[in-house]
Amino acid sequence: MDFRDDTDDLIVPTQIEHSIDEIWADGRLEQSYNFLDYHFEQAGAYLRARAYLHRIQRVTLYGPFERRGSLMGVVAPEFKAAAVAYLSRRFQEVKHR
Repeated sequence: MDFRDDTDDLIVPTQIEHSIDEIWADGRLEQSYNFLDYHFEQAGAYLRARAYLHRIQRVTLYGPFERRGSLMGVVAPEFKAAAVAYLSRRFQEVKHR
């Protein structure tokens, strides 16, 4: 048997954020999104992963970007691989955008 714990992760999120977005029309709730955002950062690179709680087995990875708030892509294969490894230990499916 092989035992692993969180100390085996090469990278951990700098922040995990829980949010709910709601769309209301004419006083009625039309859509509701309940999700977790995982933020990964290192010098010169940023990744974000989002998991919707109604589909918690799947997470979608965005980036890497040059920094938080930027859409300028950067090449950071080791950083991305470490984030994917972290997420793969926690989710059944890791999608890339």
